[in-house]
Amino acid sequence: MSISQIVILSAVCAAFVVFAVVLAWGDYQTRKISHSGADRPQAPGPQLQSLRTATAAPSAPARSPKMAASAK
Repeated sequence: MSISQIVILSAVCAAFVVFAVVLAWGDYQTRKISHSGADRPQAPGPQLQSLRTATAAPSAPARSPKMAASAK
């Protein structure tokens, strides 16, 4: 094997090692973020509606006393 082939092979192997390290670091950061979110208390804010109440048909509007009297 010539020196140029060894250099090229070493560069290709180093690229794979760097890629594996970057993937491992990203996985570590993702796991660290997901674990730290469970420990923090939730800040008060608007509560999300459930899908059922968010998509339910709106109820009929309340009638004013004048409308109720005119309907009789």
